[in-house]
Amino acid sequence: MILECTHDPVVAYRNFNLCPHCQRRGRQALLCRLCEGLPMISRSDGQSFHLLLADRPIPYPNELAAGRTNRISACYWYSHVRQHDRTRSTIVVLPCADTNCPAAYRLIETAADLLAKELAFRSELAEFYEFIPTSTDTAEHLS
Repeated sequence: MILECTHDPVVAYRNFNLCPHCQRRGRQALLCRLCEGLPMISRSDGQSFHLLLADRPIPYPNELAAGRTNRISACYWYSHVRQHDRTRSTIVVLPCADTNCPAAYRLIETAADLLAKELAFRSELAEFYEFIPTSTDTAEHLS
């Protein structure tokens, strides 16, 4: 599945700690992550879903025997009303050599935008995506 990034806004809320989607539904609104030392990267339309970076990015693959691949993986958690608000996860592999740098977080933010756009039209994400960098004249996408 390929998700393309366009410039039209899909989500009304970005990088929040209190989820407007959960507040509206009378649920616990404080979003918790595995590693609280990271910037909050979250998205919601305020009504049907929320998405957030669950944990710090890690090298991909994480096995030492694989050697350095200049890729990292990021785990996102999401919840959608059409999936009975159950929390699900998806992994995105990103082309970045360092897990803790501004470039990595820009890619993680872009991937969150792409995933949120998909959630605006569907209730479920694939379990795994790979971020495909493109030239500046074409859209970035996940496949």
